[in-house]
Amino acid sequence: EDDQKETPPACISTTAGNKKCRPRGHFYHTIYNRWLGEYSDKEADPFQFLEIGFYNGKGFEAYLEFLPKAEAHSMEISCIEQGPRNEGKWPWGNFAQKNEKLYKPLLKQDRLHCGDASEVEFLNKIWTEKMKRPDAPPLKVVIDDASHVARHMAQSVFFWFPRIEPGGLMIVEDIQPTGEANPFRTQFLPQILADLHFCGLPDFPETPCFPTLQPLLNSVHCEMHICVFERNDEPAVELSLKDSEIPPGALDLSTCKVLKK
Repeated sequence: EDDQKETPPACISTTAGNKKCRPRGHFYHTIYNRWLGEYSDKEADPFQFLEIGFYNGKGFEAYLEFLPKAEAHSMEISCIEQGPRNEGKWPWGNFAQKNEKLYKPLLKQDRLHCGDASEVEFLNKIWTEKMKRPDAPPLKVVIDDASHVARHMAQSVFFWFPRIEPGGLMIVEDIQPTGEANPFRTQFLPQILADLHFCGLPDFPETPCFPTLQPLLNSVHCEMHICVFERNDEPAVELSLKDSEIPPGALDLSTCKVLKK
């Protein structure tokens, strides 16, 4: 009810069977207040925050205001060298540059990282050279709000979730039923939910769907079009680049034996 009151009327569907459905726009304030509330306190301990998908920086500005103790980083593909995509360049313009307030200062501070966040080599370079510094606060929150392509979203989870410190959060936005995002919701989520309930009892031989994620997973919480993956108390893990890549069956639940029973 409160959510409906705070949502602009033009964004609320009057014909959908589910009254929470919205024909356009996303309103994640309830889930962010619930999960990021403790990080928004001015007395919170310093921590690292990473947004994947800077775009024009409007969301990043909101995070800066909401998370005053965060050492905030963001990644964006559109600010790479302009040119043909088949040459590894970007042909559609630099969206990030439109934010005249933040663009140049963030680049100078090594807080805006230009590159393809679906490539583990780029992720590892930024992580090891710009973020995992001796003087850096712990990485506690990573939010994927980039391409909304299932493979890219899953890659974010496989790279960043193990590197998040105990009790931290991996959040993936925009998992709505679109062709590009659907496999994340229909293929990836069932497997990680199976891992959430994995026991590994000797009398019932089974293996996790995702062996690099299962030992670190405390909970999964989803609301409409968004999911939060919570880290348990196990220490952060520095995986090899190979083990940081999205595995072959990540978007094919038929490859997980425990789901075939």
